[in-house]
Amino acid sequence: MTYESFQKHVARYLGILCAVIFVLLVLDVLWGVFTREVLDAQPAWTQELATFLLVWLALLGGVLAYADDRHLGVDILVTKLQPDSKRITRLVTHFCVLGFSFTVLIIGGFQLFTSRWESGQELPAMGIRKAWFYSVLPLCGILITLLSTGKIVAALKSPLVVEEGETL
Repeated sequence: MTYESFQKHVARYLGILCAVIFVLLVLDVLWGVFTREVLDAQPAWTQELATFLLVWLALLGGVLAYADDRHLGVDILVTKLQPDSKRITRLVTHFCVLGFSFTVLIIGGFQLFTSRWESGQELPAMGIRKAWFYSVLPLCGILITLLSTGKIVAALKSPLVVEEGETL
């Protein structure tokens, strides 16, 4: 499987997963509001589930944005750079993303997941282990690490553009 194929598959399936999570989040919040305002008895799990889904949606959406190169960035200075400087900037950026995703999301996320699993902590209203709440961290870390590695390889393989239409 090529990197481009992997990137397209990740973006496609994450897009579907994020859409499903978003729909579930909207339904959960609407149910919570309805039960609070109309029935005057909101189940506690609706608030807990909304938090769970929102965190998962934000993190998986971040992976999706990175996969599609739609993440936030300030590129006003980068657009004014020479092509070789743009390439170096792109490589440095992807290496920083790789370092962050590996150390914080994979290593830190896995440690957080295992410590919560071993502690047996539960989300009180939902009755599930709190570790499941944090399991999205290493999952996103693995995906971003794979994506950033592919972006680094692609940037290293791409021809250096000297002038419009001319490559080295």
